[in-house]
Amino acid sequence: MRVHFWSADMAGSAFYRAVMPSMALTWLGHTSTHGFRLPPNWQSYDTVVGCRVAQTDPSRMWLKLKDEGKRLVLDLDDDYFHIDPSNVHARRVWDTDMLGRLAHNMQLADLVTCCSEPLAAVLRDFAPRVEVIPNGLPAQYLGHPRDYQADGRPVYVGWAGTSSTVAELPETVRALNRIAQYGRPGGVMVRLVGIGPEQAMGLGLRGRQVGALGWVERLEHYLHAVSEFDVWCAPYRDSAFNRAKFPTKWLEASVLGIPLIASDVEPYRRVIRHGETGFLVRREHEWGKYLKRLVDDPDLRQRVGMAARGEASGSIMQALHHRWEAAVRVPTKVAA
Repeated sequence: MRVHFWSADMAGSAFYRAVMPSMALTWLGHTSTHGFRLPPNWQSYDTVVGCRVAQTDPSRMWLKLKDEGKRLVLDLDDDYFHIDPSNVHARRVWDTDMLGRLAHNMQLADLVTCCSEPLAAVLRDFAPRVEVIPNGLPAQYLGHPRDYQADGRPVYVGWAGTSSTVAELPETVRALNRIAQYGRPGGVMVRLVGIGPEQAMGLGLRGRQVGALGWVERLEHYLHAVSEFDVWCAPYRDSAFNRAKFPTKWLEASVLGIPLIASDVEPYRRVIRHGETGFLVRREHEWGKYLKRLVDDPDLRQRVGMAARGEASGSIMQALHHRWEAAVRVPTKVAA
């Protein structure tokens, strides 16, 4: 079987919804490629998985692929029908025309795939067949060794995000600034991945103990950067857009064995057992409370991180590749 994952771009979501599943299908012996352009020999492919196909020219090509008899799978990893008003740029991009094309392209598809059941519930208003395939990571990351004791070195408290999630970060700014000044032996360093120093300062993060790495292009480099976190913070507001998301920060932190502190919102409350596999924050002051507990107690970091790693063992691509294979497979024609 020949499959191409056609992504709208190669930003963060493409790693999970194009690069990872494409790689997983090659493990099963299929020819699978990915990119933000169709391959020159696209006519020889059996299936095209279109990630967020909604712009004008790609939509025309989507219709042509349908007319050519290709199996079409349209994949979404966010609820573009309920973009948060604070994300002005995204609201401008996903205007009425864009959403109309997206809805039409979903109807043309043989199958719509997405990353979460709450998102599937939204998409079923627009498409007859919707299937949930969660995000996953390769199994080798489960074996990444960790130094939970941090003797003689700083404890690293981290946050990672994008332009669409940076609006969530202010909820933790006060706690991050305070923990960066905490006087434990070796100190505490705050590390931000996905935004630069100027943006961090604009949000109110201050001090020599706060570092901002900026956008990291490749997935393996990103995972290497966040693997240095000893504690991971994932703030989210309770919005329709966020409720439809996959808990990707839980996946990344858990596979790497890093204890996660997350807002008590869907989808994180669905995957975190409070105090066992992570911590859920209901009120702003609790960010500082749980940060201090984890910074002070290396045994707690290890216990929570290892419990979370055990929970994440079912979210590896080696456990999900057959689900992608079933989604992209062209049905066998039954002889008359």
